[in-house]
Amino acid sequence: MEKEMICICCPRGCHILVNDQGIFNYSCPRGLQYAKDELTHPKRVLTTSVKIKNPIDIYVVPCKSDKPLPKEMIFDVLKEINKVELTRPIAMHQIVIENVLNTGVNIVATKEIK
Repeated sequence: MEKEMICICCPRGCHILVNDQGIFNYSCPRGLQYAKDELTHPKRVLTTSVKIKNPIDIYVVPCKSDKPLPKEMIFDVLKEINKVELTRPIAMHQIVIENVLNTGVNIVATKEIK
C-alpha cells in the first residue's frame, strides 16, 4: 500500500508519503499527526449556511464548525443545521448549534447580520 496526501496544516502543503514502512516527507510534528489522523479517523471543518427567518435582503448567514468534525458525521450534522432558522440580528461567532450531535463541536455564524 502506498498513498500520497497533501498536508493542510499550514501553507507549505507537504506531500506526505505513506507506505508499509511508515510516514515520510512531513516537515513538522503537525504534519505527522495530520497523516496519522487522516489514515485512522479523518476530520473536516464544515462550512455551510443557515436560513434567516426574517430576511430583508440576505436570506442565509454563513456558518462553520468551530473544530473539525469526524468526516463520517458531516451529512448528519448538515441535516441538523437544515432544521435551524435564525432571527436577526445575528452576531459574528454567535453559536448556532451548541455541541451538535454530542460531538463537542459548535456551529457558529461567521458573519454579522443586522
